Amino acid sequence: MNKADSERIAASLEKKGYKIASDIKEADLIVVNMCSVRQTAVDRVFGLGQKISKLKLKNPKIKIILTGCITKSDKKKFAARFDEIVNKEKYLNCVPKYQNLPLAYIPISNGCNNACTYCVVPFARGSLICRNYKLILKEVKNAISKKAEELWFLGQNVNDYQYKKTNFAKLLKIVNEIPGDFRFFFTSPHPKNFSDELIKTLAECSKFGRRLNLPVQSGDNKILKLMNRPYMVEQYKTLVKKIRKAMPDINLSTDAIVGFPGETKPQFENTVKLFKEICFDMAYIAKFSPRPGTLAFKMKDGIPYQEKERRWKILNDIILKKMRKKMVVVLGPTAVGKSALAVKLAKKFKGEIISADSRQVYKGMSIGTGKITGKEMQNIPHYLLDVASPRKRFTVTQYRELALKAIEKIFAKGKVPILCGGTGFYLQAVIDGIIIPEVKPDWQLRSKLEKFTTEKLYKKLKKLDSNRAKTIDKNNRRRLIRALEIVLKTKKPVPALKLNPLPYPVLIIGLKKEKTDLKKLIEKRFYRWLKQGLIGEVKILRKSGLSWKKIEAFGIHYRIVAQYLEGKINYQKMMENSLNELNNYAKRQITWFKRDKRIQWIKKQPEAEKLVKEFLKK
Repeated sequence: MNKADSERIAASLEKKGYKIASDIKEADLIVVNMCSVRQTAVDRVFGLGQKISKLKLKNPKIKIILTGCITKSDKKKFAARFDEIVNKEKYLNCVPKYQNLPLAYIPISNGCNNACTYCVVPFARGSLICRNYKLILKEVKNAISKKAEELWFLGQNVNDYQYKKTNFAKLLKIVNEIPGDFRFFFTSPHPKNFSDELIKTLAECSKFGRRLNLPVQSGDNKILKLMNRPYMVEQYKTLVKKIRKAMPDINLSTDAIVGFPGETKPQFENTVKLFKEICFDMAYIAKFSPRPGTLAFKMKDGIPYQEKERRWKILNDIILKKMRKKMVVVLGPTAVGKSALAVKLAKKFKGEIISADSRQVYKGMSIGTGKITGKEMQNIPHYLLDVASPRKRFTVTQYRELALKAIEKIFAKGKVPILCGGTGFYLQAVIDGIIIPEVKPDWQLRSKLEKFTTEKLYKKLKKLDSNRAKTIDKNNRRRLIRALEIVLKTKKPVPALKLNPLPYPVLIIGLKKEKTDLKKLIEKRFYRWLKQGLIGEVKILRKSGLSWKKIEAFGIHYRIVAQYLEGKINYQKMMENSLNELNNYAKRQITWFKRDKRIQWIKKQPEAEKLVKEFLKK
């Protein structure tokens, strides 16, 4: 909510002629957007106030505004004067200055009519005010026009939303019908009025992101009553069952407070029992601290901090055990059967698959890249297929960014990401976090390099940077040109690639075959591609406007078929060259993979299943 507030404040101030300062020391106006939910947040503002006071001594003309979620009692404690930028209703209708795209925060209400005894929000933000749904929809469309991909609807209690005859469920149903490639989420709802209508609506909304935070706060009925949470544990569990029945793939998180005044050890154990039973995907656990201005502040806080810390750790360990992130990688040379193995593993271990193939990212290139078909996917979600136009340059940096987003989406569903492919550089970019040197494209230089044959490009690189020549695919024109561009622009060898490895365990499985078997598989698959229409696919690429040179740059299958269609070689030569180069390519892949001692090589599916099972159990 505070991020959404800040975007609206920034937009309001820009209209008045202000610009964002690059450093707080250069500012003429400092706006502190405060959160009052926890006392620690208030304490941080006091600390920041001391820093700002020193700046004000140097520049007395600095204006300081404190805004956001702030109680009257806290306001009196600050020495500075406070001005209101907008009132609540005007604030809701401010056009924001989006600062987090492709994520957009959209408030639908402000304030709260509940009276949870631990919460200061009703005292800081006041009673509930719901925004006109027409203005919400207008903002949704505006955000989509600015390329927003994730919309977060915000409110202290979103499912209390009601504007005339439009409730929260109806609002989401309308949003779901808006054209555009986006998903929506919301926070935070209250269990007390999470209706059957809302559950049904969410299940039917294709654009709902299947993530839900449903705060429980405690697993004990007496503590819930002390918190003034008007539901019982049994009602909460029934609600969760309804939600999971309607949406089996829902990612469910919760909020909980440990050490609430009067919470006994047996009452805390009821919360432990609830956590284990419901098996939340994520939880935000707070240790109770007295918050001035709340009803709970008057209760006796008799639980020692050490005991609160112990209880926090117990709940946190339950969640960590559930949400521990682990990723599986399936790699190997071309035609070895990686895709089929990945699907089988995904079905057995609740996984979803990310392609790590430098050509499968392109649209219209399915046969010659060995792209998995819809039938072969067996209803397992696949990512990073058909995400780029063959007309545009697609870099390994772009691939890595998209792959990391896909991995987090899979984790958010509570599934296991399975990275599958044979492009070693793409795999390493994700696993080890290769950071590519930042050298801007020089289109004039590239145009000159394009005139060289692939062989001459490789010889030139070998002369200028022998170390990079040892690791590069000498038949990949794009990579050769990029490497030469870096060397020629910087007048230095390609710098050592920086690494930023994944922060969680990764199991790397390599699928291998005997040389004679692999050769037969390569030949069998190439004949199948021809039967499926490989030559026709290349013709379609040519008709779409791609030059022969561009098509040839896409790799073995496309280069040799293009040469055949151009009349440079006959059909028999096309067959011979294709099979020879495919076998050589497989050898280069194997050479690349052999350098990585983390790879656990297997020959059959049961071996892979055993490895994954042991890996996920740890």
